[in-house]
Amino acid sequence: MQDFSILLVDDEERFARNLAKILEKRGFAVSTAFGGAQALALLGSGAPIGVVVLDVRMPDMDGIETLRRIKQIDEDIQVIMLTGHASLEDGTEAVRAGAFDYLQKPYDIEDLVVKIGSARDVGQIKRHPLLWPRTRAGELILSGFVPLLPEDPLAKAVAIFERYRNGEGAQMLFVVDAANRIQGLLTKRDVLDHLARTPSGLEVTWEWVRDHRDDLPALPLARLMRRPVETVAFETPLGETAERMLRQRYDSIPVVTDGAVLGVIRMRDVLQYLPDEKAATAG
Repeated sequence: MQDFSILLVDDEERFARNLAKILEKRGFAVSTAFGGAQALALLGSGAPIGVVVLDVRMPDMDGIETLRRIKQIDEDIQVIMLTGHASLEDGTEAVRAGAFDYLQKPYDIEDLVVKIGSARDVGQIKRHPLLWPRTRAGELILSGFVPLLPEDPLAKAVAIFERYRNGEGAQMLFVVDAANRIQGLLTKRDVLDHLARTPSGLEVTWEWVRDHRDDLPALPLARLMRRPVETVAFETPLGETAERMLRQRYDSIPVVTDGAVLGVIRMRDVLQYLPDEKAATAG
């Protein structure tokens, strides 16, 4: 199915082997390494690795140092960082060191699969020149935000999720009313959990949902969406924005003004533009 290989790097061997089995069932070719040094040796041997899924906290060589050395070996290898101890310092440092994305444990396998696919399709992240410093949430709003209404059918949400597969949007959809006020949020896991409760007897995966979009029940999103929803104002500082997103485990968050949603921003963009506290201290 895939024309590239994934390398899982984690000092917890049981976790790495179990995750490898799950991804192999999804059609991925997977290798494992149980520490930074072992991963670098494998990459240095010329193994055809396109995406690395890398734990942040490891005893022999931490994930950030491993990430930097991976980029020295091959800048085009995309690295997704996993952490069970989420912190802004780790996330910011990882993105600045070239990580494609940053995911908290425990995570949903569907989210990881999406990030792996995005890393493959995007290739090397294209950094835009900093024409001005970004310090507020509203300065990072995505141009491609597509609002959904509570009465919209499930199939419409699935279509938007698929539009975002190449990394052009976040993997969390937000539902608004006719006045563009936030009403709820929807993730792929919400869709799968709801469909799993139907008496179909099927093992529902996102691939099944994508391939059977015309067969989905005619459910309004109001039946599936979650409430309440955390939001930020246009003027909210990026540090505070990132703290809220980490606390809520959001990979994106709506930006609102006067109660109306202006758009959404992604965690990876917030981390990219957070001030470099170490550099500021050194200066």
